Formats: sequence, C-alpha cells, structure tokens
Amino acid sequence: MAEREGFEPSEEETPFNGLANRRTRPLCDLSASGADDSIKALHARQIQPVQRLPVIGQSFAHFAVETVQRAAFEASAMPIVIERWERRPHQLPDAIEALREDGFAGALIAAPHKERTASLADQLSDDARMSGAANVVVRHGARLRGHNTDVDGVRAGLTAILPKIESKWPRQAVVLGAGGGARAVVAVLIGSGFQRIAVFNRHLHKAEAVVAHFARAARGLELRAVPWHETFLEVELGRPKLLVNASGIGVEEGTSAVPTEMLGPGVFVLDLVLNHASTPLMVDAQARGGTVANGQASFLAASAGTFQLLTGQDSPLEAMRGALAAELGLPEEGIAVVGD
Repeated sequence: MAEREGFEPSEEETPFNGLANRRTRPLCDLSASGADDSIKALHARQIQPVQRLPVIGQSFAHFAVETVQRAAFEASAMPIVIERWERRPHQLPDAIEALREDGFAGALIAAPHKERTASLADQLSDDARMSGAANVVVRHGARLRGHNTDVDGVRAGLTAILPKIESKWPRQAVVLGAGGGARAVVAVLIGSGFQRIAVFNRHLHKAEAVVAHFARAARGLELRAVPWHETFLEVELGRPKLLVNASGIGVEEGTSAVPTEMLGPGVFVLDLVLNHASTPLMVDAQARGGTVANGQASFLAASAGTFQLLTGQDSPLEAMRGALAAELGLPEEGIAVVGD
C-alpha cells in the first residue's frame, strides 16, 4: 500500500500544564491539603511508567496504523511508545512470547501474522475467535488476549452503505481476498445473515483455507472458495448485491479488481482500499447506480476500537482522522468517517 510519512507529533504535555488545567481546586489553593494533593498528582504523573507497543509485521515501508495510534496516544497523553518489530513467520512465536514481560501494553499485528497470532494468544475475543485472526494483542498481567478490530471496521463500513434496516440487507456477497481482512469480512457477513458468500483469491488454496475455517459457523448457508478467473467472476457477480474488495487491488492508481462490464446495477461496494478517496471499482459501481465506500471509515472505526482496548478510554477520533489525512496526503475533510 502506497503511503507516506506526514504526521508531525504534537508538543507533549508537561506536568505543569497538567496542574494548570486542574478543575477540582483553584490554582491559588495554598492549604496543606491542597499542597499535598498537588504534590501527589505531580508525582503520579512523573512516575507513570511508559509502556511499549510493538507493531509486528514482516516488512515495513510506511504504516498508517502506527501513525494514527501514535497521534491518539499523544492527544490523550498516554505514555505508550510504538516500536516496529520486523519478524518473519518463524520468528513470530518468540515475538508474541516476549509481550508477557513487564513494560508491554500489547502489540499491533500486521500482515501476514494475523492468523498465526490467533493461535498464539492465551485467550481470544469473540471476533478474533470467529475470524481466526487477531490484529491486536492486549497484555493482562502475564496473559495475552487477542482481538480483531478489523471486524469492527468492516461492520462500520457495511453499515455506512447498506440499508438502515438490517433485514433489508442483501443476502448474497462476493469477497475478494483471503487474508486477515477478508476473514473479518466473512465473519461479519455470516453474523449478519448472508446466505451465499463466494470468496475469490488468486491462490485458490488460501480461499479454501478461509472457507474451511468457517465451516462450522457457516452451516446452513453456502460459503464457497472460487478460482479468480473472469468466467467465475462473471457468474458470481451476476448474483449478489454486495461486493467487498479485501484483496489490496486498487491501491495503485488506475487499477480495478473487477472488469467494468461485470458489475450489475445497484450493487453495494465496500472497497477496503485506504489511500484513495475513490477507486476505479467505486467509480464503475456508482456509474451503475451503486452505493460505495472506500476503506477509510472502516480503518478509523477499527483504529478507535484498538485504542479503546489498549487504554480503556474513548478514542480521540478527530486527532486520529487528522493523522490519517496527513499520512495519506489528503485534506482532512476528505477523510471518510462513519456518520458523516
């Protein structure tokens, strides 16, 4: 994904700024109790330990998740420091094990490690268990709990484009891709009552692995792995009203995951591409009366969920939105947010 560095960290709040903003007592309170409380508050801020938060991936160029979370931590004065851990798949177990040590808040998990991480955590949230992938690990003492906030993002993206009443949602879908993002999509579709889901991937065995993982949850519906070939695409796209692109195709300018002529009228398209306000797939779908969304609102919803899991606080969404805009080189008002 083509991204660039663009976020400049804000000036850190000092303990003196924190004292000046206290509202529980006038600043001129010079009583013994006032002095004691102020000293305790200052001391608490000074000794609050800094926690480490690795981003564990196989390779890094620029990484929007890192940029946006760093902005959120700074806006909320959270003492969490992000660091990059570049790890090959065979190094992942040792990296996850290291998170049990004091000083770690957890970890953010990047491709291609999301599926494997789910098997290495001590516990999984319902969404991580359902999808078989974890993009966030939160440390609780010496135990590690895996979460999948990609699922939150997909839910938010679908809610933005599909009818307000869930019973009016279409029941057939095509999913492009078979990585951690696609697993999040399939998990949401199954949970939302979709009855036919076709998963396309250029490496068929990966799509088959997704279908195999959901075999038990998908009882009573048709979940298929399909070869990525125009003949099969044309057949499957003639059926559904929903198309979700989780393949990464469309990151580069001028590329579309689906030939224009295969899109039917009134199709709903969630294109999880992040770095373009509109993609060729979205333009083609709109030309046929479709309803579309890019991946930005989904990304921010997932990022907000990640922040809340790691800190227990509400996310500073405006700071996160601004950081994403700077990272992508887009105007802030052009960044999609669910509810806009």
